Amino acid sequence: IEYNHGTGDSSVVQKWLEPIRCRVFGEPTEEDLRVLEGLFEDLNRINGFPGISMAEEDEAENLTLSFLGPEDFRNCFSDVVNGEDAWGATEFWYYTDTNDLYSARIGYRTDIDQTSRSSILLEEIVNTLGITDTELREDSIVYQYSNDNLALSDEDWLILKLLYHPAIRPGMGAEECQR
Repeated sequence: IEYNHGTGDSSVVQKWLEPIRCRVFGEPTEEDLRVLEGLFEDLNRINGFPGISMAEEDEAENLTLSFLGPEDFRNCFSDVVNGEDAWGATEFWYYTDTNDLYSARIGYRTDIDQTSRSSILLEEIVNTLGITDTELREDSIVYQYSNDNLALSDEDWLILKLLYHPAIRPGMGAEECQR
């Protein structure tokens, strides 16, 4: 089980305009770090994407990734998962007047198998980039009913490329995006 928590009008584009600076807390595995590194490299190749990297020592982060035991996860993310026994959770913030994302936090439980951890790690990061879960595409990393997908699908990459295309701005609705 995983959850994505955010507010606002999901009928309009919400995306990052500023570079994403990530800081990791807790105890990620070597595989967790490898998955992150690979995803960051691939995301940074998208035209119009503002960039994502690990925050430097003297740099403030705007994305936190916390690897937590089950009890710490429940304590830190209980408001996001509504007391349910979730494996991962995402919470993000955006400017209500412009719809650009400016901060996010993601939590993962460390007591689950590595396959599920890797899948949830990818999914939650994609959720914080402005892509919501789907019930339609079983091969998607954001497919609501699976923690087994270990890569973004071709459609996931296409959606990210469309979302971060320079012509697509936060606050645009579907009709405006089609023009």
